Amino acid sequence: MKYVCNSCGSEFLKWSGKCNSCGEWGTLEELSENVVSTGNTKVSNEKSPYRSITEYRESSDSKKGSKNRISSGFEEFDRVLGGGLIEGEIVLMSGEPGVGKSTLLLQIALKLAQKERILYVCGEESPSQLLSRLDRLSSKKGESKNVFVTNDILVENIFNLVSEEKFGLVIVDSIQSVSSLTSKGYPGSISQVRASGAVLTRLSKLTGTPCILVGQMNKVGDIAGPKILEHIVDCVLYIEGGEFNQYRVIRSMKNRFGSTNEIGVFEMTSVGLNEVGNPSLVFLDSKSAVSGSAIGAIVQGSRVVFVEVQALVVERGAEVGPLRRVANGIKKPRLDMLCAVLSRRGGVYLGDKDVFVNVVGGVTVTDPAVDLAVCSAIKSAVKDEVLDKEYIYFGEVGLTGEIRGTWGLDSVLSEAQRVGYKGAYIGNTSVRGKKELKISVVKNIKDI
Repeated sequence: MKYVCNSCGSEFLKWSGKCNSCGEWGTLEELSENVVSTGNTKVSNEKSPYRSITEYRESSDSKKGSKNRISSGFEEFDRVLGGGLIEGEIVLMSGEPGVGKSTLLLQIALKLAQKERILYVCGEESPSQLLSRLDRLSSKKGESKNVFVTNDILVENIFNLVSEEKFGLVIVDSIQSVSSLTSKGYPGSISQVRASGAVLTRLSKLTGTPCILVGQMNKVGDIAGPKILEHIVDCVLYIEGGEFNQYRVIRSMKNRFGSTNEIGVFEMTSVGLNEVGNPSLVFLDSKSAVSGSAIGAIVQGSRVVFVEVQALVVERGAEVGPLRRVANGIKKPRLDMLCAVLSRRGGVYLGDKDVFVNVVGGVTVTDPAVDLAVCSAIKSAVKDEVLDKEYIYFGEVGLTGEIRGTWGLDSVLSEAQRVGYKGAYIGNTSVRGKKELKISVVKNIKDI
């Protein structure tokens, strides 16, 4: 018998009123070590069965489960998963409140219901509330006849239900709203999330039924609950997009059966989320002739996305206080570094100026290839010179001021040529093959 803090997850051998790790009062709860009976496991004195990986590879069960992909009905969602769901896969999806997690999963349930039986676990809303959303999203009569709903939040009962009935997909909305008999904590506590996640993971592996869990976010921006939940699942998806932004970007932070570089782009409408099949120009603003704007390119898996980077530089004058470096769409430390390089190596002094940088469309960019576009936008704002919107900027800026080429250059140039750009400014790298674009190699940040 041991006790677990439902605030930080620390374990203790005896109960106390205050957690010695996080300092919270009244958060220790008793954690039972009883094993949950799944109905398919037996305890005996015999050795556990085992066989070689070659024998397992040749078995029909292994071939069936490893090669077949289940399409969600959305190509953008399948792209992020690596081609679709795999039998027995468990996916954890998270995002800010109101970003569209439940809406997207209900649309996936309607798509799959045309050929599979879907179980939707309503933990946060009643079945009548779910029905009202279903009527808004469903366009065909009888489209939801294979969607089955339960408001039972006990994971052991869900385990027994899925074991007895045949379902093609199980959706749990959300993991923080269900509970397990092995924990005495309230739903959403660390011990309950850990126990419920373990039971649902075992359910998917034993029955081969894919399961999608909705994970709430805490005030820090991480998935609420213990970190072990992200370790035991097969795939972790995040949905990005502000409340007032019409586009939603799905990223894979972990994927055992696919790449983590792919993204899926959706557009929020009054009837749900629609796919954006060609997002190359989605995050671009109008081609107005204004200084402080540059077009950058990023490579996300097998696709190229062009983004507009806008910069505003304001002289402080007699104002005192720390300099402001505001970054929307890129990381703040990256902006601080680029401002320092521009001041020291680029001939643009920013030590007495506030710098504001924004990536249009609300997309978050982590690719260092957008550095050249950021520096070009800042320098354009300082010099008050308008950059040609028919040219793109693609390169990584180093601390010494050199501009390096990054991977994916050929794909970027080919896509830029396809959508109608005239030229590109790239880092110090070689270009393979003949391109119709006017390509300018920028070796140092002073040459921008």
